[in-house]
Amino acid sequence: MNRRLFLHALALAAAASACPGVAAAARRAGKKTADTAQKAAAAPSGPPGTPGAAPDSGPAPARLVVIFLRGGVDGLSVLPPYGDDFYLLARPTTALPPPGTPGGALPLADGVGLHPSLAPLVGDFTAGRLAFVQGVGVTERVREHAKAQRIMEAGAAGTSGLAGDLAGGWLNRLALELAPAPDPKAAPDRTVRAVFATPRRPLILTGKAPSANVPPGRYVYPMDAAALPDVTDLDAVLARAYAAKGVPAVLTRAFREGVAQRRSRLAALATEINASCADDPPVSRFPELAGRLAAEMVRKPELRLGFMAFGGFDTHVRQGAAEGRLPQALAQTAKGLRALADGLGAGFARTVVVVLSEFGRSLGENSLGGTDNGHGGLMWLFGGPVAGGRFYGQAASLSGRRLYRERLLPVTLDYRQPLAAVARGHLGLSEEAAARVFPGLAPVASPETYLAQK
Repeated sequence: MNRRLFLHALALAAAASACPGVAAAARRAGKKTADTAQKAAAAPSGPPGTPGAAPDSGPAPARLVVIFLRGGVDGLSVLPPYGDDFYLLARPTTALPPPGTPGGALPLADGVGLHPSLAPLVGDFTAGRLAFVQGVGVTERVREHAKAQRIMEAGAAGTSGLAGDLAGGWLNRLALELAPAPDPKAAPDRTVRAVFATPRRPLILTGKAPSANVPPGRYVYPMDAAALPDVTDLDAVLARAYAAKGVPAVLTRAFREGVAQRRSRLAALATEINASCADDPPVSRFPELAGRLAAEMVRKPELRLGFMAFGGFDTHVRQGAAEGRLPQALAQTAKGLRALADGLGAGFARTVVVVLSEFGRSLGENSLGGTDNGHGGLMWLFGGPVAGGRFYGQAASLSGRRLYRERLLPVTLDYRQPLAAVARGHLGLSEEAAARVFPGLAPVASPETYLAQK
């Protein structure tokens, strides 16, 4: 067994001992690593991409890794427009203060900052490895998590596209396009070009192309994931007051109806928050799984596509500003992206990481200290080939918006446009191939729009 594979197996064993819930998965992974080491020792060496090739030989291939943050990430918290007075008015408890103040945003541009929980990524932005695309999303207004997630993973334009002729997910179709043209004289190409770190094969990789799995093992969401307020004691006190002698019956009835409606809403939110995760791991697992996915891609150069998905971004309740549920989730996101970059090593220079979510969140806060499902969202582009240090797309104008009527920030760019541009400019797809990956999409950007010219 060579030294690198031995250390990989040792790390898996340590992770299993630290987290009993993943022990079984770690034992399976360790056995697989040992078997792979034995096969590698017995196999002849060869050029990269052929059986028996050294995994780190030759230049790294161009790769694309997609990270889906489930629940609807709040773009106004990721990139707080701290210089906009209307932002502070709309977000009395979740707005980030300006740079230089406690819990303040990190300055990126004039009046726009980065959430302090994402501090590990500031250097990547200034170095040109991180960019943000604003106003992206499904052009059709869809505010249901499951439906919006299905649309994005399928690569459809909207709900009607799901009923069309789309075959599986767009990342699976992309894997098919990366395969060489079929040769009738050769054996069928069965190369696995995609890997995912979710409990089951996701919709985005469903289709004819095979894919490998890095099993996440067992995980449990924290009991306070929804952090719904417990108002039972308060209701009991108020109920006695409203039932006191002399209180008009109409007020007593109104109070009881209000209690019933509030409890119904809290129950519905709890159900929605849990469902938005789509049974994928909590974002707290991002750093660990990112390291494992990167190790698998380094070990197998033929793996050119990767996918991970994490829940924990449906922040209807107690979202927080510099501290709270969303800041904790963003901190894990930053650690995960850094773990992915570090794990890929030199290959990160040839990797584009796309981070997306099914939609953004409402402009104004709700009565529970959170934000509700929105429309226009934010896409992150991360990696060596990215023309970073800038913002793409169109930032929504906040000033003058009516909070009670214009609570949803608009979608000004079809989420498929940046994906198609990256597939063409980075992975070398032709315009015809990109049209097969994203049927019905008319590209509006050149393939190099989001990529550095090197």
